[in-house]
Amino acid sequence: MAATVLVVDDSEAARSTINRALTEAKLDLQVLEAGDGAEALPIAVSGDVDIIIADIIMPRLDGIELLRAVRKQYDPESLPVILVTSRADGETRTTSFESGVNDYLTKPFSTIELINRIQVQLRLLGLQTELRRANERYRVLGTHDDLTGLPNRRSFFDITRRELARSRRHQFSMSVSILDVDRFREVNNRVGYLIGDAIITELAVVLSKNLRSSDVLARLGGEKFAALLLQTDMSEARFTSERLCDAVRAHTFPHQQGGMVTLSVGTATFPNKDIESIDELINAAEASLDRAKERGGDRIELWDAISEI
Repeated sequence: MAATVLVVDDSEAARSTINRALTEAKLDLQVLEAGDGAEALPIAVSGDVDIIIADIIMPRLDGIELLRAVRKQYDPESLPVILVTSRADGETRTTSFESGVNDYLTKPFSTIELINRIQVQLRLLGLQTELRRANERYRVLGTHDDLTGLPNRRSFFDITRRELARSRRHQFSMSVSILDVDRFREVNNRVGYLIGDAIITELAVVLSKNLRSSDVLARLGGEKFAALLLQTDMSEARFTSERLCDAVRAHTFPHQQGGMVTLSVGTATFPNKDIESIDELINAAEASLDRAKERGGDRIELWDAISEI
C-alpha cells in the first residue's frame, strides 16, 4: 500500500521540485500538497498522512508552528515530520528538534539526500508499526489463549475474583463450571495433535455459542475449559452445563472417529457455606470435576451434592 507524503511549502516551484523528485525516484508514494501550514494542518491530522515534509518559513502558520500542532495529536514515531529551510542557524535547528521534528534539511539540498531521508523515515515508521503490532500481540497473549482466543487461566482467575467480590457486595449468585474433554489423550493418539488442536478450537466455538454473552468462557489449558456463569444459582448452572454437554455430544468434530466427543463437568456456586474465596470456589468446581471423571465421565457433578458425601 502506497505511503502518503504531505509536501508543505508556500513556493509552488519548491513543491513541484519535491513532487517531481519523488515521482522520478519511483517510490510507492502518494503526494499531497499544501501552500502553507494553515492549509496543511487539517490534512496532516486527518489520519491519512504517513510523512510530512514542510518548509519552515511560511505565511499564516509556519513549519515549526505546524509541527507543534501536529505533535499535540501524533508522536514522532507515528507521524514523521521533516523540516526544510534556508536558515542554517543553530537556534532554528534546536527549536525544531525540541518541537519534535524527526529530521531537518538545510536548503539547498540534493534530491538524492531528500529521498534518502524520506526512505529512512518510512523504514522507521514500518518498524514502529511492526513493534506496536508485536506489543499488542504479546499483551493479548498475556491474557488470552493463543489457540482459541479465549481468556487464559490467569485472566479467568482475575475476572472471577472481581465478580466474586461484586457477587458478595450485591448478594447475587454466581457459578463456575470446569469442563474437561473425556479421554482426550486417546483422541490425540488416534488422530494426531494437529487434529486435536482443531477439535479444541471448534469446541471453544461450540461452547461459546451455548453460553450467554454475559458469561465468561476460558481455556485453562489442554482440553480443560472453565465457564463463569454470572447471576446463576446451582439449578441454573446445572441446566447450563447440561445444555453445553448436549451441544458437544451433538456436534460433529473434525475427523471424528470412534464415537462422539463428551464432557465431564464440575460446578460450584457462590454463595455457599463452604466457599469464601476464589480459590475455594475453583477448588470446589475442580473437586466436582474429579468426581465426574471418577464416575466414568460424560456427566455433571455439583459441589453441594458431593460435599455431603
